[in-house]
Amino acid sequence: MNTVIILAGGTGTRVGAGRPKQFIEVLGKPVLAYTCEIFQKNKNIDAIEIVCHHDWADYCQEMVAKYQINKVRWIVLGGETFQDSVMNGVKNLEELLGKETSLDDNVFIQYGGAPFTSQKIVDAVVKMTFERGSAFTATPCYQLISERATDTTSTVWCDRDHYIQIACPYGFRFSYLIDIYKRSAEQGLLEKIEPHTTSLMYALGETINYTYGDQTNIKITTAEDIELFEGYVMAEQKRETEKCSGDVVVFLADGFEECEGLLVVDILRRAGLKVVMASIMGRREVISSREIMITADCLAENVKYENAKMIVLPGGRTGTENLASSELVKDKCIEFAKNKYVAAVCAAPSILASLGLMKRATVHPDFEDKMRDVVVTGASVTVDGNTITGRGLGATIPFALELVKILVNENKAEHIKKAICYRE
Repeated sequence: MNTVIILAGGTGTRVGAGRPKQFIEVLGKPVLAYTCEIFQKNKNIDAIEIVCHHDWADYCQEMVAKYQINKVRWIVLGGETFQDSVMNGVKNLEELLGKETSLDDNVFIQYGGAPFTSQKIVDAVVKMTFERGSAFTATPCYQLISERATDTTSTVWCDRDHYIQIACPYGFRFSYLIDIYKRSAEQGLLEKIEPHTTSLMYALGETINYTYGDQTNIKITTAEDIELFEGYVMAEQKRETEKCSGDVVVFLADGFEECEGLLVVDILRRAGLKVVMASIMGRREVISSREIMITADCLAENVKYENAKMIVLPGGRTGTENLASSELVKDKCIEFAKNKYVAAVCAAPSILASLGLMKRATVHPDFEDKMRDVVVTGASVTVDGNTITGRGLGATIPFALELVKILVNENKAEHIKKAICYRE
């Protein structure tokens, strides 16, 4: 198992924001949430342990729930120093040995106030930890460096080619990490050495294995770093928005029927339409009704809806409930029903019925009682003005082909039907 310990126990006084830097909100979200999401999204990380400042433990619990960071399995109280916090995290994992953890696990250490770390860096550290038992991300010194004589003077030039800048995450085989702190305690190093695991390793005569790093991977330390991160987030959101533009938007929510979502995407893309799979869950990873993880193209809030001609709602009982609870989904259904197209299949037409968007529709038989003031046709597919509805999973192919007829033409739909050997 790969577990990351995220350290959020410090006070971060140099930022001067009146709260620890890891809990400062950037564009409405705490820095720690951004840091956690790096590892939530990484396919190599199995679990997250947060070591939290004792005054902020309740806030941390609420944050994890709000942003659905479901890889967080433990929240441990921090200590008085950096090393105390690391050791608290390690001790908690040690107590779980043989139950939830193993000495052969890999454990990674990340600062809660380091939200710039890229997936490329995480992957590189994970890979080297597997290969060598420990790893650190490091960047060459690109700027000139010298030794400081006083606060304002320097007298000795250093060759930057001989130096690297080490940053988190740090990776260790768990047995090795335990051994580092055991030997450091026995030798009295914890009270003497600069408070970082790497410093202890150097003092113990260990070798540092370093791998890919880049200059964006900084730790927030000052108020200027917060402003820099805000710009970084805005740039990421802009890039996401540019990617999230298409002819059709298919909303995905936890519990959606995978066939009803992905078959529609498949057939529409065969027709040459640009289809955006948009997650409404606040994360790109969506868990289908059969517990298959699907990675959406982007978050629903980042889609450029002005470029889309249609939105599609897949079914699934839980998926439909989640879609129905989204104000964004409801607002877009109402907006698109006016002069664009709204399509829904299986249970999802009940959402359109609740919004009063159609007079005739088809829906899964289990949801017919929710179709208030709507004539239920019982057909596989029903078109009513700007709304298109499908009865269930078995009707997904004719439902998707009907969307192709509307958005492209009937010839294209017939061509796809023959290509996939579909017979009505």
